[in-house]
Amino acid sequence: MTSYHVSIDRVGFHWPGSSETLQEISGEITEGTWLALIGPNGAGKTTLLRLMAGLEIPSLGRIHVGQRALREYSHQQRAGLLALMPQAMRPAFELEVRTVVEMGQLGQLGFWDRIGRPRASHREAVDEALVATDTYALAKRKFTDLSGGEARRVLLAMVLAQQTPILLLDEPIAYLDPGHAKDLLERIERLVREQRKTVIMAYHDLTTVGLYCDQIWALEQGRIRLQGAAAEVLCQPELKALFGLDFLTLTHPTRKRPVLLWS
Repeated sequence: MTSYHVSIDRVGFHWPGSSETLQEISGEITEGTWLALIGPNGAGKTTLLRLMAGLEIPSLGRIHVGQRALREYSHQQRAGLLALMPQAMRPAFELEVRTVVEMGQLGQLGFWDRIGRPRASHREAVDEALVATDTYALAKRKFTDLSGGEARRVLLAMVLAQQTPILLLDEPIAYLDPGHAKDLLERIERLVREQRKTVIMAYHDLTTVGLYCDQIWALEQGRIRLQGAAAEVLCQPELKALFGLDFLTLTHPTRKRPVLLWS
């Protein structure tokens, strides 16, 4: 049986012309885990997601997926393993929503699949992703005409249509109203619990992270400041220094998980 364990070993990275760097990031992410990357703006969360997606190459260290280094996989193989939901996407052309969702599958398709008619399985995956994100009714709309929340749901549908075992999500519920945010978080949770998907999510809201995520890596200036089970990390006094806030930790009445209120 294939394992989709992710291992990050002393990874470093520097953006040319920028002060943002990653310095000796190390950690293990077991299959079927929901990991949250938290930290102030510029801490390196998006950069780390891009490195795990293979869009950037580490300056130092290695990232492994399963038994192989990420760089040893071909582009098509990586597209079958990892799907990245970016913070935003601005298509060069006015594409219909369905076309944007179909783009999630391009990286893992062969040449003839790209230029020919989509297979039934590909169409079904797109339909399922549109339904799962409540965007099926938007399929004929132009992506550029969508609201911020609608666009976020379409980008998540694009990722789900890729049907990979590992999902990399950058601010997945930003701009969503509370109802859609709760629905999508619960859908992601079912993917983790029932299908053993591995989800690595960059997000700012600590209450959301505490209610849904298993593990937390808290980044500060390109380093991991705190690392461990969500319930443990969210109770650490170092969070105050990390965010410059005082926190009150409560327990959610039904989920029995930590809820943080800042003051």
